[in-house]
Amino acid sequence: FSESIKESLKKGQECEIRNFGSFRLSKLKANANLRNPSTKELIYRPERVKVRFKAAKKLNKLINE
Repeated sequence: FSESIKESLKKGQECEIRNFGSFRLSKLKANANLRNPSTKELIYRPERVKVRFKAAKKLNKLINE
């Protein structure tokens, strides 16, 4: 189950499980204006991809009852 989700996300595809939710990828921008609070040194964070999960309406309804 988890392997099939992982493989579809690696290919860049969205993975949807009916009545449960969907997994998708979102790109986060590169950021050069971050600072280490203890040393005050500037830090560069490169562009990266993050997995996002959005619950289905049925799942939300079951949780919130």
